[in-house]
Amino acid sequence: MFHRVLPYKDVIDNMLKSNSDSIQLMLSTGEWQQLQHVKDFLKAFFDATVKLSCSYTPSAHELLQHLFAISKVYRDIRELENRDETLAPIVKAMTTKFLKYWDDVPLVTIIANCLDPHWKVKYTVKMMQKYKENLGLPAQNEEGRVNYALETMFNLYNSRINVARPASTRSSAGSGSHHGLLDDLRDEDDLDENASMNELKSYNLGMVEKHPVDILDYWKRHSSASPTLAMMARDIFAVPVSTVPSESCFSSANRILTDKRSKLGPNVFEKLVCMKDWIDAENRTQHFVPGETSSCVETQGSGTATEAESDDEEYDPKDTELWYLRNNY
Repeated sequence: MFHRVLPYKDVIDNMLKSNSDSIQLMLSTGEWQQLQHVKDFLKAFFDATVKLSCSYTPSAHELLQHLFAISKVYRDIRELENRDETLAPIVKAMTTKFLKYWDDVPLVTIIANCLDPHWKVKYTVKMMQKYKENLGLPAQNEEGRVNYALETMFNLYNSRINVARPASTRSSAGSGSHHGLLDDLRDEDDLDENASMNELKSYNLGMVEKHPVDILDYWKRHSSASPTLAMMARDIFAVPVSTVPSESCFSSANRILTDKRSKLGPNVFEKLVCMKDWIDAENRTQHFVPGETSSCVETQGSGTATEAESDDEEYDPKDTELWYLRNNY
């Protein structure tokens, strides 16, 4: 609401000045500045909620970035305390609760950020250091912690890939080809731990992506050169950060089991809920609620945009998850 009110500051002041009974409702310059601070403070949480609640794009690699943005807001508010103490009590309570959950960032979140080609290990470590600094937490060996966690998971996934290779080696060796010995030596070299670690090192030492890329498409294209990392990315990015999408599926049950349809058996009811969610997922309409005048949330970068729609207008399945851009929000 604040981001829609603040641009009309002068209009609101002039309107209140024109009516003598409304002059007392006018906000002072300091109060308008406080509203601006509140708006900037809440924006980080709003952006995180919208981005991390998406249903159709990976969000695991973005969690750490939003945690850092929130920590930066906390730091900026602390620096403003000497000039503006309005938010100080609120921020202090929120910081305490924030640290309760995010004092120690989960390693899987850090690894997911490392698998983002825009960040990799180098910039992930730097972000973690600044994250700790913003929250006033003691400095730790973040580089060693991040590298150890990433290498541990990499070795685990690499061992899974190597399990299937000896079988193919034996089959090729027994095929009677005069290249059997050469194939065996090559497979032994592939199984060597140092050789497998070159995949991880080459990824981290490579250039970071400076332009936006589809992270799933990126790892699909690099699956041949980095099979282990691609497998890690496939598993990690499949995990949603937020439970909003799954909760919205259960919320749809209220629109299936109504006063006029109250005798559905549990088996039929379960099938209806599942089928509706599957069909909506295919059409990307999981957040569209029939009877409402607009659709719901989509994150930036998905390539969709929408405005408020009425029931009489034709509904475009691509126009989903953009409730925060609608005109009446």
